[in-house]
Amino acid sequence: MVKARKKAVPTNCEVSADDLQRLGALHNLLSALNDPLASRRKLQMLTSVSPVLTARVVRHAQARSSSIETLEAALTLIGNRGLETVLLQFLEDLTVYKGELEAQATKSSG
Repeated sequence: MVKARKKAVPTNCEVSADDLQRLGALHNLLSALNDPLASRRKLQMLTSVSPVLTARVVRHAQARSSSIETLEAALTLIGNRGLETVLLQFLEDLTVYKGELEAQATKSSG
């Protein structure tokens, strides 16, 4: 019998330009959180699109239980409300990051 390998959970929690490319997927996740019929598996799939969001969700869950090692376990522990909290903070950080990038671009072109 072959034992399934655990997928390594990302550890970087800092937003980057790559995360700005995933805004559509993050919007889909926010919509799924508002859908009472969305499955845990769907929420996990949509969360895992962003390595930084995945790392933040796991870190958030580990603050409550240090034994958490997977995204699935983290989502089970924190639930939809916890995921929503982490997602909204992540979106706020992305908004600030995008504003900083635009300010730098304006400064260097002006």
